[in-house]
Amino acid sequence: MTGRKGLSRRDALALLGGAAASAFTASAGAAETPRLLLGDGHLLLALALVHPDPVSLLAGWQGDLALHSPQILDIYAERFPALRDVPRVGRASADTFSAELAIASGAELAIVGGCYGPGPQSTALIDRLQGAGMKVVFVDFFRDPLKNTADSMRRIGAVLGGDAVRKAEDFASFHEGRLRRISERLKTVGHRPSVMLQSMAGATGWTCCWVTGSAGLGRFVEFAGGTNIGAGLLRDLPWVQASKEYVLSHPIDLFVATGGPHLRGKAGLVAGPGVGDEEARATLKQAVAASGVAEIQAIQNGRVFGFWHLFHATPINIVALEALARWIHPDLFADLDPEATLAEINARFLAVPLPGRFTIAL
Repeated sequence: MTGRKGLSRRDALALLGGAAASAFTASAGAAETPRLLLGDGHLLLALALVHPDPVSLLAGWQGDLALHSPQILDIYAERFPALRDVPRVGRASADTFSAELAIASGAELAIVGGCYGPGPQSTALIDRLQGAGMKVVFVDFFRDPLKNTADSMRRIGAVLGGDAVRKAEDFASFHEGRLRRISERLKTVGHRPSVMLQSMAGATGWTCCWVTGSAGLGRFVEFAGGTNIGAGLLRDLPWVQASKEYVLSHPIDLFVATGGPHLRGKAGLVAGPGVGDEEARATLKQAVAASGVAEIQAIQNGRVFGFWHLFHATPINIVALEALARWIHPDLFADLDPEATLAEINARFLAVPLPGRFTIAL
């Protein structure tokens, strides 16, 4: 997150970015990188985009990757067995993050993402970490990733130093280039189809209807040329709960569900690491049937799609944006192939590739 009007002194100090991050790396010695604490476990993927052995950097991390993406944990632990021994400092929320465990990890620098762990609002915690001598860097792949993904990757590269600076710049430029391609084509578009993007659609125990608000993936819908029905709830949040009545009162042209392997056996969409095409398509059908809003126009017309939920917390979010652009404006973006984009990210950037089906359409 970049500076905003009214940024407090403590947040300004915690936003150790750009030149300050480079200076920290230089002060640690040209051949050294700081021992890291990840405030969100899924930030492992951000490290893996710029470093060949991201696990070697870790002194501790939040436990959300193990809870929500155990397949990724297994994939990375197979290459880097030490990952299973990295101390966990919490589960999957800011209130479970333990300052005591974080300080005891011996980390020199914490990378904080604000999704499944502390964020800029966690001022008391940030003060405790800094008071113990730990530097803190904020990155953002969650609230405003369209604006902040590239700069967040550059910040991580600056912290790590060495070849990570170049790799971070390469990925940031790749991300920005993909954004420009979509933005430029949409300059003359008039009609913006309405989109319902529902979190964990149909999943057992998941109340209808959590939809994208005006932050996070909600901005992806707008950037991709659609109208996000959740933006009308006037909440600047990545996800907001809408009543079924609210949903049914809106004409909806496209229905998009999110899900993941953690929804196997729970009636939701199964997409993401280790998932095949057949399973993704079959579970998208069951998610629609159990969504609670199967009567909406988009579903009746077969305009149904889905993607991996954790795009909302990781820098490979460009895959979700390209999928939305192709689904919302199929004629304009017929050449976009989000799965091919992920294959390119696997080949060019990630230390360990992520296999699986991450986007799906009926």
